[in-house]
Amino acid sequence: MATEPSTPASVASLLARAEHEPDLALTLAQLAGAAAAATRAVLLQMEAGTRRLRPLGAGAQRAMADDVWITTGDASALVTELFAAGRIRQLRLDAEAPAELSTRLGTPAAILAPIIYAGHPIGLLVLGVPGVVPALEWAARVSECADAIAVTMMGALLRHEAFRQQALLDLVVALGRSGSPTIPVDRFEAFCGDIARVMGATGVEFWQFDRQGRKMDRVVSSLPGGDESVTTAASLADTARLVGNALREQRPAVVRPSGADADRGATVTVPMQGRRRAIGVLLLVGLRVPAGGETRTLDVLEGLGHQLANVIESSNLLSDILRTRHELEDTFDSMRDLVIVCGSDGRITHVNRALIRRVNRLRTDLVGQPITTLVGQPLIAWLTSNEASSVDGTATRTIELEDPALGGTFLITVTPLADKDPGQPGLVIVARDVSEERRLGAERAALRDRLARSEAMGQLVAGIAHELNNPLQAVLGHIELLQRSHRLPAQLAGGLRQVYRESDRAARIVRNLLLLAGSGQVHKRPLSVNAAMRQAIALRAAALKSARIRVIRTLPATVPKVSGDALLLQQAFLNLLINAEQALEGKPGQVEVRSSYSAKRRQVAIEVRDSGSGISPDVLPKVFDPFFTTKESGSGLGLAMAMRIIREHGGEITATARPGGGAVFTVTLPATLAAKR
Repeated sequence: MATEPSTPASVASLLARAEHEPDLALTLAQLAGAAAAATRAVLLQMEAGTRRLRPLGAGAQRAMADDVWITTGDASALVTELFAAGRIRQLRLDAEAPAELSTRLGTPAAILAPIIYAGHPIGLLVLGVPGVVPALEWAARVSECADAIAVTMMGALLRHEAFRQQALLDLVVALGRSGSPTIPVDRFEAFCGDIARVMGATGVEFWQFDRQGRKMDRVVSSLPGGDESVTTAASLADTARLVGNALREQRPAVVRPSGADADRGATVTVPMQGRRRAIGVLLLVGLRVPAGGETRTLDVLEGLGHQLANVIESSNLLSDILRTRHELEDTFDSMRDLVIVCGSDGRITHVNRALIRRVNRLRTDLVGQPITTLVGQPLIAWLTSNEASSVDGTATRTIELEDPALGGTFLITVTPLADKDPGQPGLVIVARDVSEERRLGAERAALRDRLARSEAMGQLVAGIAHELNNPLQAVLGHIELLQRSHRLPAQLAGGLRQVYRESDRAARIVRNLLLLAGSGQVHKRPLSVNAAMRQAIALRAAALKSARIRVIRTLPATVPKVSGDALLLQQAFLNLLINAEQALEGKPGQVEVRSSYSAKRRQVAIEVRDSGSGISPDVLPKVFDPFFTTKESGSGLGLAMAMRIIREHGGEITATARPGGGAVFTVTLPATLAAKR
């Protein structure tokens, strides 16, 4: 094999010109071989994390098998002794050396030089020589080359570690730039795979600490095919769990396998502690930790743990901030009141969704505009007045005013908003639309006034009706006596009958007025609405038949009874039938009468439907008003009296226009008994 001069200057020159450490180490091995007149030089490198030796490089060693050297038996014991002594040794292969070494070298003798750096074995230089020669001729040169090889190999290792550390930093930076508040799982899986490749591990797992559940959850794993021996969750109370114990530590730790798994590499746990809380544990499985490089490896992984914890904690913090912001925005937009936020310069900085819908403009069109472009002059005048400003600039002010720009009457609340300049705060303006409340309030006031007048009118009507009833009854009585007299001249009989009819009509009106005023007596007892309706139909049967009006009845026997006065309910139903008859305006038609029961509401319903021309929308709200009528001969008291009777029985009566023509009057009364099955 080719050799170079074995002078100290040659070794120093090689070290000075080195660009690629593995090639330099092989060159130094050849230089040592030349110094010892070796026919074969093999440089073995100790595999990281084990005691196994493998050939370094190829070239002159191409004929050698690229597999593990000297791992068992006598050869392993010999190498262990060499590293312990730390000195070069020369052997006769046919007598002193193990058979494995003799077979691999194929020379009569061998020189073994341990490669040691800072007390840690990192390799072995094996030189095959023709025979045993005095050490004075080669020992110094081989020792020098061995030391140079140790420096070279360690330099390569340090350079590799520096590259690996930079690669890890780049991976963490790239993970932090994921573009999402939370790191996606698939991106984290790729990150763990990249960590495994850079560190030379079989796989990497990330276990996250669940603070509420007090357990560890495995989020991602890059182990090939998954690891069935590792569960997806581990309780912190289970001290046998590796990740649970690792979370309590301050620095990474190496857990080396034993027995049959000794060659699988170590497991390194990397605890990740954030500024506020524990984040989780990074687990590197099957990692080969080089001899003497455990401290450096753990330092690198500790830095990785801190950087990754910062990235995850920052991501979680950003996610929490965004979630809180979205919750506040959702709450802000869910408010029914109109909200305007403006700065100290009077320009709008934010508005809620209710205001956007109110003014029918885009949020982007409003933000940045002066508030004067959005609200009306009355509000602007109040905001600029002294009344809207407090003495200390912090109190809330409220006013009710009508704003033409926003369209309604509003209860305005103005609260100062702290700005960069405390002396000139911004404003939060909340406008609650009270237009409907004020309208309903006015309607309630008008209704109370109307009820008061109605009550007074009822008392007046009742008094007048009582006063009229007595003389009318006297007139009717005397007319009946006169009609029975045979001495009455014939020319007066017709006029007397006319007087009796009109007096009787006046008496009926007085009785209706008394009932409408509520002065009648209501004697309630259980009764059937069907029976009351049949009686009302019977009383009106002749008139309905004469008018060619057909009555269709649907009165189920299962309808329960109600509590009421039979005569009064009969009168109310009779008034509804008369109203339906009059709605047909003398034309043939039909009237439908139905009763039903709602178990859910516990109500009995009675409907009276006619086939007349219907009720116009402008007339419908007035049909129950006293003295309101659309008929020339009507008194306007029939429907009003029916409503009064039904309400005195705790019920309600409504009128609706019937689809296709006609009207529907619906009476609902509370049932006193359950319906029959």
